Amino acid sequence: MGENVLELDVKDRKILYELDIDARQSLSQIGKKVGLSKEVVNYRINKLTEDGIIRGFYARVDASKMGLVMFRTFLSLQNITPEKETELINYIISQKQVGWCVKIQGNWDVNFIYWAKSTNHFFNFWKEFKKLYGNYISNRWTSLFGWFINLPKGFLVGKKPESFVPFIMGGSEKIDFDELDVKILSILSEHAREPLISIAQKTGVSDKVVSYRIKNLEKQKVIGGYGVQLDFTKIGYEYWKIHVSLKSYSEQRFNELNNYCIQHPNIVYTDELIGGADLEIEGFFRNSSELQNFMNNMRYKFNDLVRDFEIMLYYKEYKLVFFPWGE
Repeated sequence: MGENVLELDVKDRKILYELDIDARQSLSQIGKKVGLSKEVVNYRINKLTEDGIIRGFYARVDASKMGLVMFRTFLSLQNITPEKETELINYIISQKQVGWCVKIQGNWDVNFIYWAKSTNHFFNFWKEFKKLYGNYISNRWTSLFGWFINLPKGFLVGKKPESFVPFIMGGSEKIDFDELDVKILSILSEHAREPLISIAQKTGVSDKVVSYRIKNLEKQKVIGGYGVQLDFTKIGYEYWKIHVSLKSYSEQRFNELNNYCIQHPNIVYTDELIGGADLEIEGFFRNSSELQNFMNNMRYKFNDLVRDFEIMLYYKEYKLVFFPWGE
């Protein structure tokens, strides 16, 4: 992993951190916070993009408010060639409803999430997928998300934002929405810095209408912020998934454990699934010893609660969209 690592200076880290807190803030706003002119901020963002460190900007969308449910699937592969594995992954990420997909080192080979309009919607996808690639799958594990939290990348500056409120996605009551809301969310979920005028042109309404709709979606907590997607390998980090098994359950202690993870600068997701691990955690760590240090501290602090861990390395992220709306 070390060969193509690019060193980030303090200013670059602060810019990325600000983009992850709110990717739609202006260059001037970012510049004031990091102590640079908007021209220099613009130059640095473009350079970070050219270098492949910035992969894109996304809206944090609670798609459950639009009636979508999330199915997470792990796959173990068998009898497969590199070419066939590439074909299988390309098929998965080509599905409009698949919003996230990674390659894994550990007990599994591939992990992806399918945002479905119903259980039958996912079932039909799965039947078709099995027809095409069932002979290459030795094992699978599908779970249904209860909730998940996408957290600011505090590891960039060594801390999470002060007094930030985590945005919980999943399990929400459905709201009323129309086709324009869907179009706007579809754009922001993949291009969070898209200017209002550009969104207006793509949706056929005025920029004032777009602005009003976005504010309304934020007010209804459909949108809970805007982040930056990074190629973690290029900045010297590893992306680890931790499945935590609990030996007992106390809602209070569970919430304390989850909050401990939420506040930790290296943790980027926590989630709970039906049919998943008791608590699932994802984080960016510089190396396995940094990961081990986090796990040891968590085990000591919650020794009454935590039984053991399963860890796996996510070494390639192919796709990240929190509103993959499709048929």
